Amino acid sequence: MPKNLGTAQAVSFSADPVLGVTRPLPAPWSVEELDACFVVTDSAGQKLAYVYFEDEPGRRSAAKLLTKDEARRIATNAAKLTPIESQRRR
Repeated sequence: MPKNLGTAQAVSFSADPVLGVTRPLPAPWSVEELDACFVVTDSAGQKLAYVYFEDEPGRRSAAKLLTKDEARRIATNAAKLTPIESQRRR
């Protein structure tokens, strides 16, 4: 069952270099925890990032994966990027 870990307020834009199209990534962005990853999602439901983790130290080391805490921090910080990007454009 996904667990919502928070949201960030702002609107950012995504560019498609092939089509030359930009589209809004509506705020707020949220972070949900799944079985082996955290997912950053915009308010329209578009999944923007997956941050994977492994709790078992042996497997984590062999695959060079993040700990659950490291992955959570990266995902929540990614969700906070939207206000920063919007402020830079002003």
